[in-house]
Amino acid sequence: MSDNSAIEWTNASWNPVTGCTKLSAGCDHCYAERFSERFRGVPGHPFEPGFDLTLRPERLGQPERWRRPRFIFVNSMSDLFHKNIPAEFLGHVFDVMEKVDRHVYQVLTKRSSLMRNFVNRRYADRPPPAHIWLGVSIENASTLSRLRHLKLTNAAIRFVSFEPLLGPVGAVDLAGIHWVIAGGESGPGARTVDVEWLREIRDRCQARRVAFFFKQWGGRSPKSGGNEIDGRQWLEYPGHPRESGDGGRKEPSWTEGRLRAVGAPPEDDGETMDVGPWAREKLACLGKYLQAYTTILRKQKFKGYFYVDAFAGPGSLKVRKQESDPAQQSLLEMAAYAADDTDEEQYIAGSPRIALEIEHPFTDYIFIEKDDVRIGELCTLKREHESPSKRIYIRTGDCNDYLRGLLRRNHGQWKHWRGVVFLDPFGMQVPWNTIAALGETQAIEVFINFPVGMAIQRLLKRRGDFTVKERNKLDRYFGTGEWFDLLYQKHEDLLGEHVVKDTNAGDTLARWYRKRLKEAFGYVSSAREIQSQTGRPLYYLIFAGPNKTGAHIANNVLKQGARQVR
Repeated sequence: MSDNSAIEWTNASWNPVTGCTKLSAGCDHCYAERFSERFRGVPGHPFEPGFDLTLRPERLGQPERWRRPRFIFVNSMSDLFHKNIPAEFLGHVFDVMEKVDRHVYQVLTKRSSLMRNFVNRRYADRPPPAHIWLGVSIENASTLSRLRHLKLTNAAIRFVSFEPLLGPVGAVDLAGIHWVIAGGESGPGARTVDVEWLREIRDRCQARRVAFFFKQWGGRSPKSGGNEIDGRQWLEYPGHPRESGDGGRKEPSWTEGRLRAVGAPPEDDGETMDVGPWAREKLACLGKYLQAYTTILRKQKFKGYFYVDAFAGPGSLKVRKQESDPAQQSLLEMAAYAADDTDEEQYIAGSPRIALEIEHPFTDYIFIEKDDVRIGELCTLKREHESPSKRIYIRTGDCNDYLRGLLRRNHGQWKHWRGVVFLDPFGMQVPWNTIAALGETQAIEVFINFPVGMAIQRLLKRRGDFTVKERNKLDRYFGTGEWFDLLYQKHEDLLGEHVVKDTNAGDTLARWYRKRLKEAFGYVSSAREIQSQTGRPLYYLIFAGPNKTGAHIANNVLKQGARQVR
């Protein structure tokens, strides 16, 4: 079992049962069977019985020991409604889920009729718990009967996983369904998914206003081919109440009532988002600069000075104990003996909390976040910290849209305002036109995570053989196509003429990006390289702004104990 699941749509997995038997074509290349059978016969190993169906009563108490609310995928290594699981044991599992209601439990089965029968008996005279989500797995049109069984199941939240999608499912009726997951198969012998099958499902979700989550194209590994359809990611969850389109009935919402606290810090102020140890370094730099900034600004006569956190995240962050290889992480999340959070854990303040708790606060705070769970945590921070002199706003959606709207609304007013924008994306989500618009105000300073190692280098092909789409993506991010001539040079050898990438592309890009920032803002700091535990460059932290003093302070903050690029 794992408290750091590599499955994109959940936080953790809980396996009170392991092992299963195959039921349909979607089971042919079962990842759980492949993993379990590797250890069959190993004395003392949790999977000594291989993939034989095995009850694990000693694991029933695991959710109670997990104090921080999270999404829990129930039985990632089995099927909770297998016919050979005694009804009494199944009842114990549901007893735990009902009792420990700070979590959201995601139960997925192919035994849909058995689920319907058990659940409808259990909740014949009472409402089903809103924090227990029930779903079915459907791989093609021949297994659509599972959808009919799901609709007849007494559940507050119903979801469907079209993964692995092995064929078209047609004009599927999603009435009464709140969430759809779709994806291709991964692993040895993975069968190919057709984009038209996925588009048909996505379009049905949009027409019915059902949350759609596209997990992966699949292939040899889960990450093969990425997770974009038609140039964008689809990572939707069941969210706030909304009109369903069938007679004005509102859909149930996991953010209502007790479930509004899912993911929000409980009494110990914990949460579920985890980061690498290097995040301490980045956040320490941010905190030092913000403290110096507001100390100076509070003595000047402006209407106000604001802080914008464009990728806010939660108030607190769990620090991973060690860096793991993403290729191995998917195996670790499946292992029922993976470490749980009974071990000592380390937490650090996230950027919103750091900004709110400086000695001389900003007059206005704007936190931009897409994730419903983290928004709940930010709302908790708002209640704790807001005052007449410290206004806090929480905004959802794309940060680029919000920032450009903010600039339009305040056009001509920038002589009265000053601000700092923290741009800390996971990848290349902030294109150059957003950066340039911030610089034009001559009133805003930015701290930027320039994600060379985390995102950009992965797109920079050694031979420079880019598709038009790939070049356009990089052009949009950099605001120009000059990056290609900067990084790629023609060489001629015995094999003829070819293009080769600069061997020091990371530093070359950092120097060039700094130059562009200086042109846009006026002043720029050195680029502080942030490294992983193994010394691998992840990204550069760079300051840019219209004020020489700000750049001087930022340089002093960023240069302490780190490699820099100028």
